[in-house]
Amino acid sequence: MSVIRRLTREDGLLMQQIVEKFKSMIADAERIDTFLWSDMDYVIACIEDKEVIGFLLAYELQRFDKNNMMYVHEVDVMPEYRRRGIGRRMIEEITRICEERGLCKIFLITNKSNVPACRLYETTGGKAIDDDSILYCYEGL
Repeated sequence: MSVIRRLTREDGLLMQQIVEKFKSMIADAERIDTFLWSDMDYVIACIEDKEVIGFLLAYELQRFDKNNMMYVHEVDVMPEYRRRGIGRRMIEEITRICEERGLCKIFLITNKSNVPACRLYETTGGKAIDDDSILYCYEGL
């Protein structure tokens, strides 16, 4: 049975698994600690038998005009565990946290071509706002 929960300051080894398994990078322990110590950074993990099999990465954004909002940056599940409701459960958990904290909105960006992601977001209550948005990036900074 898998467990869905927010990683805490004590979960450096689980965060290390995410970095190494999903990003194929060497984990930087100091960076992981800094990230997990932030109250505005969220990692929701699906853990089965002490192994992370899925995660959701989100950031709480401060606003001066309204309540804060949540930006979901990434959702990923190990290929062999997909289509088992793990993504849905992680979205439900971040939604529960947002409701508990009184946040005004959750938003995310994806590509129309990412059909599985679009299906996940639509079936969990997400709505595509418009077809006119353009994403600008400033790279190499």
